[in-house]
Amino acid sequence: MQISALEVTKLLTMEKSEPAKRRKADLEFVQITPDSLPETPRPDAAEVARVVEMVKKVPDARDDIVMQLKERIERGEYEVTGEEIADMMMRRMKADGLR
Repeated sequence: MQISALEVTKLLTMEKSEPAKRRKADLEFVQITPDSLPETPRPDAAEVARVVEMVKKVPDARDDIVMQLKERIERGEYEVTGEEIADMMMRRMKADGLR
């Protein structure tokens, strides 16, 4: 399981905000129509193909990190409690809900 720093930051920001202080009267709703949206440029097919090839070359697992963790586990230096695992699982679930 991988938790990015960005997701953790989003989660912490959400927890620190005070949504109870916001009132409906403070919100302004604007109707969005297709014509009111900014025009987005179409990606160049060659550029998309180049990026896809770059992504395909990236390994699924970071071997350097995996090896460091294996070494720490073998030396008995890597200790994680069940509570820490559960906490990270809950943070991951919340972070996934932010996307």
